[in-house]
Amino acid sequence: MKKKVLILGISSFAGSTFVRHILNKDYLVYGTYFSNKIIFSDIKKKKNLKLFKINLEKDKDGLFNIAKKIKPSLIIDFSSICMVNESWLYPEKYTYVNCISKLSLIRKISLIKNLKKFIYVSTPEVFGNTNQPLKESLQIFNPSTPYATTKLFIENLIHNYQPAKNKKFIIARFSNFYGPRQPSYRLIPKLILSIKKNIRFPIHGDGKSKRNYIYSDDFSEALLKIIKKGVTGKTYHFSSEKLYSVYQIVHEICKQMNVDINTVVRFENDRSGKDYVYKLNSLRTQNELGWKAKVSLKVGISKVIEYMNLNFHKIKNIKLNFKIN
Repeated sequence: MKKKVLILGISSFAGSTFVRHILNKDYLVYGTYFSNKIIFSDIKKKKNLKLFKINLEKDKDGLFNIAKKIKPSLIIDFSSICMVNESWLYPEKYTYVNCISKLSLIRKISLIKNLKKFIYVSTPEVFGNTNQPLKESLQIFNPSTPYATTKLFIENLIHNYQPAKNKKFIIARFSNFYGPRQPSYRLIPKLILSIKKNIRFPIHGDGKSKRNYIYSDDFSEALLKIIKKGVTGKTYHFSSEKLYSVYQIVHEICKQMNVDINTVVRFENDRSGKDYVYKLNSLRTQNELGWKAKVSLKVGISKVIEYMNLNFHKIKNIKLNFKIN
């Protein structure tokens, strides 16, 4: 019998990336979404995929009611608004979507029959700006944006409602992941489209803020490792070994697209509350789950450029800036 998996936020880049990865495996996939801009139109008619549209701002019990009806053995939560800068402009919306909409589901998790694991996809931004290696066991949190605060809120709520004898929850923190079909307002696709459309690309500050990056295939494989080997009650970290600055990313893309970086970028004032560096330490996760990032940044970027070149006729008119629904 195929396992039932409920994916919250299936129309997000993370959710749609992962669903592509598992649809041909032994799963019946159910997904919640709100945005009308479904970015997986190529697979939404698959027989083992069923979708539920829900407005998380208006239906506080919606996620719980869907989960109770489906009775999945696995829930994976991607359903968050994740743009950092806009969280300063719309803190109420971020709080409703990222936090309040999930209270009922988390509080009543023991009422979901057959549920074995609830995987909450989180972020290293809960730690704030720090140079120290961010290990899975680290408990020093200092979120510097409303977005990061909402993610930490759910992490804390999970710890509050984690049953002592029958644990369900797993927290999975990922460094920046990218790949084909990533929204055009994100760093890598935005720069590629800007170059192809001859538009100057804005770099906030000096471009020296650093992040880890992992390719979408490595991201999906990480989640499969959690499904198969992850221990409930634990937190796992997934990242590559190297840190890259924004400027290094821009330089690599310009190099691969054979353009002069000085003709591509323009510098702007830095964003409020931006964390200049965070480096996830994933050694414990690698040892316990047998996972390691395989796709290098250079190869990953080349795959994204190839995808965007092939599909430029479809995406050339997409707006480059994020707009909240």
